[in-house]
Amino acid sequence: MRKPQDRSEGRRREILMAALACFCEQGIAGATIEMIKVRSGASVGSLYHHFGNKEQIAVALYTEGMRDHYTKLRDALAKTDSAEEGVKTIVATFINWIADNPEWARFVFYSRSQVAQIDKDEAIKQDNREHWGMLKEWFAPLVANETIKRLPSECYSSIIIGPAQDYARRWLSGRASRDIRDYIGLFSDAAWLALKPG
Repeated sequence: MRKPQDRSEGRRREILMAALACFCEQGIAGATIEMIKVRSGASVGSLYHHFGNKEQIAVALYTEGMRDHYTKLRDALAKTDSAEEGVKTIVATFINWIADNPEWARFVFYSRSQVAQIDKDEAIKQDNREHWGMLKEWFAPLVANETIKRLPSECYSSIIIGPAQDYARRWLSGRASRDIRDYIGLFSDAAWLALKPG
């Protein structure tokens, strides 16, 4: 028998996935609590119990998508043995998360500014600080022992995932015909070439 906490987390997840579908179809402003209620099968009371309001559902959906990606990235980086492998892992994890979660990725890409405006508790900023802190920790020894090019810290992300992110936006909007996974090797190699010392 499932524990009450497991059922509650399961219900919360169902609500988030229903909201994702509604937000992708209608936008955050156009989606209603009623639409999310109908799609999730949850009661209005359950929606408000878990989230408070529609805007907080949007914030939770955004932050949980990013946390899911960050967790996968942290776990993957922990298994790497070299700077090259790590840089390529960052790109591959990014692309795989997008390919595995296209609707969620679309929501994250295209709703960020709107969600950031309604994020009164600044959950997004806090998560970003933690994520970048983890990446800085990973990069610091590589930069120090010169196994990766020394660059301004704010440039690493743009160089490593910028090209893949640009293609991802095109792919998610239907303007790129090849599956994004087809280019993991290409984007990974390009990122490493840009950061390889020498």
